[in-house]
Amino acid sequence: MVDFEKVKQLLATVCPHDPDEITMDKRLVADLEIDSFGLMDMVIAFEKEFHLEIPDRDLRLFDTVGDIVNYIEQRKAGGVVELSRP
Repeated sequence: MVDFEKVKQLLATVCPHDPDEITMDKRLVADLEIDSFGLMDMVIAFEKEFHLEIPDRDLRLFDTVGDIVNYIEQRKAGGVVELSRP
C-alpha cells in the first residue's frame, strides 16, 4: 500500500496550495494548479521516492491525486497500468 501522506508531502513541494487541501479526489491541474514544470518535478520525485520509472506517456493517466496513488500501487505490484477513464 502506498503511503498517501508521502504522496501528499511530495505533491506539496510542487503545488501552490496548503498541503491540507491535497486529497485523493483533487485534480492535479484544475484543483491544485500544478503546471507542466511542476508535473515533471512531481514525476522525478515519485520516481526517486518509490524506486520506479514513470514513462512520459503515463502522465496522461494522472488526473487526480488518487490516480497517482493507484498508479504507484499497481506499478509496485508489478502490474500494467491501464487508463480507466474513456
